Amino acid sequence: MDTNGLEVIAQIALGLAGFSGVMIALARPSGGFDPVESFRLRALIYASFGAMFLAIIPFAVFGGPWSEATSWRVLGAVMAVYTGAGLLDLPRRAFRLRRVDPEQFPLPLVVIQFGTHVVTFLFALVVLFGLTEYRANAYVMALVLMLLHGAIAFVRVLMYRRS
Repeated sequence: MDTNGLEVIAQIALGLAGFSGVMIALARPSGGFDPVESFRLRALIYASFGAMFLAIIPFAVFGGPWSEATSWRVLGAVMAVYTGAGLLDLPRRAFRLRRVDPEQFPLPLVVIQFGTHVVTFLFALVVLFGLTEYRANAYVMALVLMLLHGAIAFVRVLMYRRS
């Protein structure tokens, strides 16, 4: 597997997480975060750190003792577990918060974020089960979707504050 692009994805994800941490620390309210802000931070951390670690893991897996086919299955399994956990947790929280505060969670945004989770999970399954010969492309597309999700969460944390 050519890992050059993965380094860039890991750097972008690390930059997103780091810059977000600085902005959050500077903007942190004295009373802590309300449930909406906590959710946004959770989504941001999930996406940015997930993209970073999932971009780094192939360096260890493909440098290991396994065959290429086994390495892809390992990568697909790790990504499927991580994205599956996010798919079970984040949309459920978003819909619950939407019932309480629909203005902060517009339906199109919730659908887009849920959709990125579903498609990312599907890409992970494609990699896991070898449903295409272009596993590297599916893996990278899943990482790009995670970065997209992280960017959406970052904009929401930074720009949309409750008054």
